[in-house]
Amino acid sequence: MKTRKFDVIVLGSGVAGGHVASRCHKSGLSVALLESHGFGGTCPLHGCEPKKVMADAAETVERFNNTSGTGPTGSAKLDWVELMRFKRTFTDDLPDKIRTHYQNLGIQTFTTAGKFAGPNTIVSGDELLEAAHVCIATGSTPRELQIPGHGHLSSSNDFLAMPTLPERIVFIGGGFIAFELAHIAAAAGAQVTIVHRSERFLKKFDADLVQRLTGHLEKLGVTFHRNCPPHSIEENGGALLLKAGEDGRQSFTADAIFNAAGRIPALAGLDLPAGNVDTRNGGVAVNAYMQSLSNPCVFAAGDVIAETMPLTPVASVEAEVVAKNIIEGPKHTMSPDVTPFSLFTYPPLATVGMLEEEAQKQGMRFDVIQGDSAGWSEYQRIGQTCAGFKLLVEKDTRQLLGAHVLGDAAEETINLFALAMRKKVDVDELRSMLWAYPSFGYAMKYMFR
Repeated sequence: MKTRKFDVIVLGSGVAGGHVASRCHKSGLSVALLESHGFGGTCPLHGCEPKKVMADAAETVERFNNTSGTGPTGSAKLDWVELMRFKRTFTDDLPDKIRTHYQNLGIQTFTTAGKFAGPNTIVSGDELLEAAHVCIATGSTPRELQIPGHGHLSSSNDFLAMPTLPERIVFIGGGFIAFELAHIAAAAGAQVTIVHRSERFLKKFDADLVQRLTGHLEKLGVTFHRNCPPHSIEENGGALLLKAGEDGRQSFTADAIFNAAGRIPALAGLDLPAGNVDTRNGGVAVNAYMQSLSNPCVFAAGDVIAETMPLTPVASVEAEVVAKNIIEGPKHTMSPDVTPFSLFTYPPLATVGMLEEEAQKQGMRFDVIQGDSAGWSEYQRIGQTCAGFKLLVEKDTRQLLGAHVLGDAAEETINLFALAMRKKVDVDELRSMLWAYPSFGYAMKYMFR
């Protein structure tokens, strides 16, 4: 077996892996970048980017139809075939472009999956790669549902590549993936059902706003079933039959059933024991320097760390920490920061900071400012009837502990709240600031009335 030596081996070419490879190469280190599932990783190929292309189209349809009676005439609908053609313009040639980019930089690329052969060696096909440092950045993969007939399940990747839209769709799960894909499918005219094993949907978001959003999606035709764990799947007259709930007593017939029950670190096939790489909670166990607890040659970044927030911006920050520690030695850590994130349904739902129950559990002294904002002119102008907010304000400092927003532009408004939290701007100063009017930024002032 041929042996090739590098300074750094990076497993995975997504946001985290690509950043580590580029930064290390720029510093003068020789880098090998391994990717067997398409250069670029999940986000640009099978995740955030193509999903947002489709979500924006669904939003455009809904926004136009919301204007009935306000001047615009006619109605909009979603052409699935045309939408998929447009989506492919963002994804089809991207892996080749990204790989060519790295090759032009001078980074050695490999398309055969790698696995550990020792603490600092990786086997890729018939080649043995050796390096002073290895970075694991292979991302995440759908959590498998070990139920009878699970082979009939489709994945979110399958949904984002469907040439035609099935008439009846069931999503198993109650998180980001289920809600976002369900909204797209419903906007395109499918009969959509979400089946969730527990009571609460979207556990990372405010429960009151989730209930408001769920009610809105029900009006669009999405059906929700709580406390209904999947039991089995079987073929039934050309369709699929999902049995769920206690002892599989509830039945759901569909043309496609999607596993949207979350994702786990993608570590299968890496042979971590051979690399002396320990795991924790299913992900790579790392210290404050993003370095393996059991093998100092190895670093990790992104979704392969179970304790991290599985978000693209978080992965990029972790990757920067890893790159600095490889280049300069392990002395850099993650700076504590608030992390805003958004659910891209329509309307969008966004959050930053603590949930109300988290603040209560920690014994914080805080006020809750909340309301229904659908009556504000900003929402009335666009016919949006589902909008609301909840702010958690610490009593002593008058600073935000958490902000939760449902409605148009929530994904942008939440960034303003995150900035206020980072810079410790209290709510009285937020209220007195001058904002462009009329705008959703200015509408923040209404929340403090």
